[in-house]
Amino acid sequence: MDLEKQLCDMFQNGHVDEALDYLMVDALVCPPEMEAIRGRDNQKAMFKQFLEMPGVELSWEPTEARVSSSCDMGYVYGTVDWKLPSSEKVNGKYISIWVKEDGEWRNAVEIRNSNG
Repeated sequence: MDLEKQLCDMFQNGHVDEALDYLMVDALVCPPEMEAIRGRDNQKAMFKQFLEMPGVELSWEPTEARVSSSCDMGYVYGTVDWKLPSSEKVNGKYISIWVKEDGEWRNAVEIRNSNG
């Protein structure tokens, strides 16, 4: 959960590349109302474009984490809020699946959806 909080702080402070380095090379993100995006480089491009739009907001808060008994896979569940320039703030939830790769935790899959 600490890593998730650190990543959110990195996003908030404009360190998107550094935060997304925690993705697996072929990581998958499933944003709400969008097609799934596969690949670290594709996600970096999408998030940079998204965050450069004036009025965009994105934040999340992990609330629960579990790690497998083998300590090589885990998930984090939490809440996420986002705002697009032409809309109201949206509240949702997310789940991130993490895999230990070469001794380091890497995000493999993230799924987000709105509460509404």
